[in-house]
Amino acid sequence: MNSYVIISGGNLSPKVGVIDCEESGTTLRLITGVSSLINHRIILTGGKSLLRRPIGELVSALNKLGAKVMCRGDYPPVVSYGGFKGGVTDIRGDISSQFISSLLLISPLGGLETTLSTYNAESKPYIFMTLEVQKAFGVNVKVNDDGNYLTFRIPNSSYRGTNYLVEGDWSSASYFLVAAAISGHVKVTNLNLSSLQADKEVLKVVKEFGASVMSNDNSVEVIGSRLEGFEYDVSDSPDLLPTLAVLAASAKGRSVIRGVGRCRLKESDRVESTVANLKALGVDVRVVDDGITIVGVDKVKSGIVNSYGDHRIAMAFSTLSLISDGGIVIEDPLCVSKSFPNFWNNLSNLGLDVEVIL
Repeated sequence: MNSYVIISGGNLSPKVGVIDCEESGTTLRLITGVSSLINHRIILTGGKSLLRRPIGELVSALNKLGAKVMCRGDYPPVVSYGGFKGGVTDIRGDISSQFISSLLLISPLGGLETTLSTYNAESKPYIFMTLEVQKAFGVNVKVNDDGNYLTFRIPNSSYRGTNYLVEGDWSSASYFLVAAAISGHVKVTNLNLSSLQADKEVLKVVKEFGASVMSNDNSVEVIGSRLEGFEYDVSDSPDLLPTLAVLAASAKGRSVIRGVGRCRLKESDRVESTVANLKALGVDVRVVDDGITIVGVDKVKSGIVNSYGDHRIAMAFSTLSLISDGGIVIEDPLCVSKSFPNFWNNLSNLGLDVEVIL
């Protein structure tokens, strides 16, 4: 039986004046929007890396809609005094799609119809996932999609309670699917093959470039063989960069991963951290314009992987132990607890020799 949470709606009334988002960028961005609906002083802060992630574009868009929100230049902490009304605003779409999701989620509750425009929109699948969830809860947003320019008309409305089944997470599944593609056979259950999640594209990559893939209504099996080099643009799925980079390191020949610009604004600079760790393991990798090129190897060197405190770096690089010549050490392994606390146990259950040393 699925676990569940029961939430009773009502008026928002803060019980604390300071919210520590720790290292969760999603929490910071969505709660920045929600806090603008509450006419109280609320401070949003977080951990060291979160305080280096930009938030100013969202703050500016909220203020155009009547809110009174401040931040430290372009960065957290954020101080909100509420005041959100709705109206007309625009926002860049190439920093974080979560800025747009934050605005979409709160706009029905502002009192005025809201028109939101965004340009250079990346990670569009996640934006459309937000619209899908809003529709499930009774809010219909009109959208005009003109390539990289999106316009949303959000009516003054209210959400309606419903039962909602949360999909399995393709981002978390991607590490095991890639591990199988590198070496092995893995079956992952509770995956929606019709999902709008952008990271579902990892399945397309492993299938198109050499792995055997079998699927049914809610599970996927991957049987590995050495993949051919590939090209892929991660503009809509930036969280796949480390995962696809380790896949490329094990593939035949040269691979190119493009659209990596926004990957520099994650828990770590994922372009820098990915490149540095691949080089440390003996892989030929280079940064070229808005992409990286990787020449695959039969075996990577044994070595130490610096996770940079980034959960996706730690999880992705662990799979390269399958083709290492003596094992890989991941520094700060517990950073995976941000999104996947049982990751190391799951990896061990697949037969890898995993030892967590604190």
